[in-house]
Amino acid sequence: MSGHGEPGLLEAAGVGVCYGTRAALDAVDARVVPGEVLGVIGPNGSGKSTLIRVLAGVRRPSAGSVRLDGKDLHALPRRARARRIALVPQETHLAFPIRVRDLVLLGRAPHTGRFGLERPEDLRAAHEAMVRAEVLELAGRPVDELSGGERQRVVLARALAQDAGILLLDEPTSFLDLRHAVLLLDLVRELCRARGLAVAVVLHDLNLAAMYCDRLVLLDRGRVHAAGTPDEVLTYRDLCAVYGTDLYVALNDVTGRLVVLPLSRQDRERLQRSKE
Repeated sequence: MSGHGEPGLLEAAGVGVCYGTRAALDAVDARVVPGEVLGVIGPNGSGKSTLIRVLAGVRRPSAGSVRLDGKDLHALPRRARARRIALVPQETHLAFPIRVRDLVLLGRAPHTGRFGLERPEDLRAAHEAMVRAEVLELAGRPVDELSGGERQRVVLARALAQDAGILLLDEPTSFLDLRHAVLLLDLVRELCRARGLAVAVVLHDLNLAAMYCDRLVLLDRGRVHAAGTPDEVLTYRDLCAVYGTDLYVALNDVTGRLVVLPLSRQDRERLQRSKE
C-alpha cells in the first residue's frame, strides 16, 4: 500500500458517554498502541461499540478526552483524521447502489486530490486491499447483492485501502465463517506486526481474543472491569462476574493460550453438586 497513514498512539482518558440518562461509558481509559492488537470484550450492552466509535472520533465523549499522539482528536479536521484512523463498523448502510470496487475505492477519498479523481496509486491500493481481503473476484458485483460475510470483507478492504496507521474494528467476525474469521484476524495481526499498525478490535469470541490480542479491556456496564494481557483478564473469577454464568477456563494444549467455554445448565448443575 502507499504508506500515507502513520501509526500513532490513540488514548481515551476518563471517557464518559451518555445516551439520554443512561451512561454507556463511565470513566473509561484505553490505549491503542502501535504494533499491538487491543481487544475490547464484554457482554451485550457493556459499551464496546460506543468505545470504538469514540476512539474513531465518530462520537464525541461527554466527559474525558481522546488524544492522538497527545493532541485532541477532535481538533483534527475530519479528512486528517481519516488519513490516520480507519474504522470497520459493525454494520454498513449504503444510501445508494454501488459496486464492490467503487466502495473499496471510497477508502482512498482522504488521499485523493481536490477533485476526488483516483490516481494510479489509488487504484493500486484498492486492488491490493481487495486481494488481501479475498474479495477481488467480487469487484464487479453490486454490494447489496452480497452475503453478510462477503460485505464485511469488502468493508475491511475499504479500510485497508484507506491506508491508515490506526485500524478500529467493531465485531468484524460476526458475519464470517470460521475460515474467513481466522483469515481476517491473521491479516490484521500480520499488518500490525509488519507495519506497526495500532489496532483495536471488538470481539465476542473470547477464544479469538485470547489467540490474537496482545492486551484486553473487559467492559461491564460501561466501566472497565479488568485490563491487561489475556492471561490477566480472562480469569475464571472476572469472566463469571461479568458474564453472569459459569465458564470453563483452561490452557489450550496446542496453542498454549487460554480457552474459554460456556457451560450448559446440566454441566453447571453437575459442577455445583461437586462443590457441595
